[in-house]
Amino acid sequence: MMRLYRMKVDLDGASRLPEFLEGNYVCFGEPGIGELDRIGKAELVGKLAAEYGLAGQELERIAAEHSVFAHGMQDGDYLIVDDGENIHLGDMGDYYYVDSFDNAEDRSGHRRGVTWLRSLRREEVHPELLAFLDDEGVIGDFGRAVTPDEMENLLKRPAAFDSEWIDEETIKEALGILKAAMKSEDAERRERAAIAILQAARVIG
Repeated sequence: MMRLYRMKVDLDGASRLPEFLEGNYVCFGEPGIGELDRIGKAELVGKLAAEYGLAGQELERIAAEHSVFAHGMQDGDYLIVDDGENIHLGDMGDYYYVDSFDNAEDRSGHRRGVTWLRSLRREEVHPELLAFLDDEGVIGDFGRAVTPDEMENLLKRPAAFDSEWIDEETIKEALGILKAAMKSEDAERRERAAIAILQAARVIG
């Protein structure tokens, strides 16, 4: 089974998606810190702190995203990106480093090849996938491995959600509440939220 990741593709307010789709790759990572697959976590944290003045939770989050891009993602995993109207699904390749593009202007030295598989309108896909795309952070992990069949189900809007009395925003809000409840300090509340999500997945998946 494969993992499913998402990436946000805006840089300083401009989308990089056209170059990603045309060039069959995605990039992520700050310039000037060297080849990511050759440095460990402690060195990465030190370089981000020294070069960019990061500290605390922001440093931890950004270092974790760099680590996921270089080490967590694997050849063959799924990647989804979103341009606000369409969702693009890709099959990821290995991490590679292009020194000549590792600069403040290009900011694309850290790359992964992508074979783009298909594109869909946002309204065509499962609400769970939309909620995942809208999570905070530049890079995210779906949280569980998926089979090709499960991936196909996520790329379809379930008939149960096509009624007029419930809209996409309501569904996303409900899923967001349940996902937040799963992080509660109350073990019973976490368990109830997890059960509710799994039951919904069985009904609408």
